[in-house]
Amino acid sequence: MKMLILTGLAVALALPLRAAGQRGAAAGCDPLGDVRFICNQVAPEDLALVPGGAWLISSGMAANGAIRLINLRDKTTTAIFPTATPKERWDKKTYAACPGPIDPAEQATFRAHGLYLRDGGNRPHTLFVVHHGNRESIEVFELDARAKPPALTWIGRRWQGQPGGSLRWLIVVIAMFAVVFSLGMIRRHIPATSALARAGS
Repeated sequence: MKMLILTGLAVALALPLRAAGQRGAAAGCDPLGDVRFICNQVAPEDLALVPGGAWLISSGMAANGAIRLINLRDKTTTAIFPTATPKERWDKKTYAACPGPIDPAEQATFRAHGLYLRDGGNRPHTLFVVHHGNRESIEVFELDARAKPPALTWIGRRWQGQPGGSLRWLIVVIAMFAVVFSLGMIRRHIPATSALARAGS
């Protein structure tokens, strides 16, 4: 069921403009049948569902491609990194090789690619973000879902490569595995997915 929800959200996030040209399509962010759209995204590349099901994190692979927090109850979106006053708490013990926080001057050039959220149980979760900007890296954040809304704090850099270097190959490999896994899960939900599509047509 979670995969079906994420599949529906991915379609709603990625294809609102394409749907606008179809017969009976919604205008802007208006609902289309039983399908509701989540707007105010910038090239969402990946999604991570926060344990509990009330919040969703989206990345952005374009200019102003911030990490965004989506409230699944009221469908609102908030950019949580970068911000004018980002929360930072460098874990120098765990990430000793990290040169320091992301350059605050990035702002509009910041791009978030792939996401991985490690469940922390009753403790804060850990969010790994494939980052493109002044450095090619995997940035690590602490996501405290106990706060309302959840709070994101930068804590370190896990890996850094040269622009155009091995990090891009790593991204390709991760993306290939993600596509294969997603296709397998979608096949399991073909009847439900078809029903969702019919409901929106």
